[in-house]
Amino acid sequence: MKLSKFILPIISVVVLAVIYYIYFAPSDELGDFSKFSAGSEINQNINVAVVKSKAFERDKSGGIISFYAKDKNNVEVKITLHEPAPAEVVNAEVVKLMGHMHGSNFTAASVSVLK
Repeated sequence: MKLSKFILPIISVVVLAVIYYIYFAPSDELGDFSKFSAGSEINQNINVAVVKSKAFERDKSGGIISFYAKDKNNVEVKITLHEPAPAEVVNAEVVKLMGHMHGSNFTAASVSVLK
């Protein structure tokens, strides 16, 4: 077999892998709350650092229903949850939120621990 038959497929695979890792691979890099429009109801993803120095609000059964987080610009925002967050959020450094800004608060539809 000729080696030249494999060069184009190999280059294609390498280019696709690089594009994936640059644009689509999960990251724990913090996001920016200023990217969110305060009046938009469109849910978007953002990675934030959990502010452990402020209290976690809990529901009657002990589930976390709100907490504070900060973005890469150290802007602190109260995170309000539709459903109680996983207990691991208390010990997390970085979490991924899916939600939207609602006034000066962030309403999260989902929370997952990244770090």
